[in-house]
Amino acid sequence: MNIYDETTQRILKQLKEGVIPWRKTWACGLPISLATGREYRGINILILGTAGYTSRYWVTFREALRLGGNVRKGEKATPIIYWHWRTPEELARLKEQGGRGDLAPCVPFTSAVFNLEQVDGVPPPEAGLIHNQARRLELADNLFTMMPDKPEIVHASTNEPSYSWREDRVALPHLSQFENADEYYATLFHELVHASGHVRRLNRVVEQEGDTMERYSFEELVAEFGAAFLCGFSGIDNAGTEALAASYIHGWAERLRHDHRLVMRAASAAQRAADYIRGKVVIDVRPSGEKERRTAAATHLAA
Repeated sequence: MNIYDETTQRILKQLKEGVIPWRKTWACGLPISLATGREYRGINILILGTAGYTSRYWVTFREALRLGGNVRKGEKATPIIYWHWRTPEELARLKEQGGRGDLAPCVPFTSAVFNLEQVDGVPPPEAGLIHNQARRLELADNLFTMMPDKPEIVHASTNEPSYSWREDRVALPHLSQFENADEYYATLFHELVHASGHVRRLNRVVEQEGDTMERYSFEELVAEFGAAFLCGFSGIDNAGTEALAASYIHGWAERLRHDHRLVMRAASAAQRAADYIRGKVVIDVRPSGEKERRTAAATHLAA
């Protein structure tokens, strides 16, 4: 089983059990490497964030030893995915050895990490003991403020949140129609991820291949993942409802079974969308082709 199959099977197993793995309460924040202090990205957020632990910190076996601790006997590691970018020299050498000219510029490989709850002798950083839930609505509101070139947002008496590509407009129910503010922001994030794919921004939809249904399924999965990443960053509860789960699980499972690379592609696109909304993406926004840098880093948003 290759890396795409393994990751897809993990998600399919949870979907079969009636669980949408990327919709959860992000009480501890996005998963983070204790050794580097960096948040995990893309598919690794889904893998680690839904592993069932309350600590956001992860270490390798050797890192645990280096920090003066040890992984408890019998604990199982969680696989994560990294990408190795081949150098021009490496590509040339592989092409010469194999005679192929269509080699991928990067290849995935796996590593194994343990949650800090599986480790003895390594205390968590004091600042990360509890994700700051008290600030989650402030963080969520600031995320919307940080998004460059925002679409129009309208509120109306409707039960169907939507994004119009033609009008570049997000339509949302009034705040009073949501059960709580967390549900409102989770829905807003979903529609903003859709808006990030507009030709004025990341131009994501135009670049996708396949028939209409395939493109729609891919885009919906990108919006689901992207909203999950933004909810994880801000601490918003994105658990969803049983009705939503029942209506979507079957469709998602069918698409994933037919395309085991769909999860990886969607997670990558969702990470780029989340980065864009957080003001961390460089895009071409001028007719002349001159680059404008979008670097409004959301460092002050960190919990």
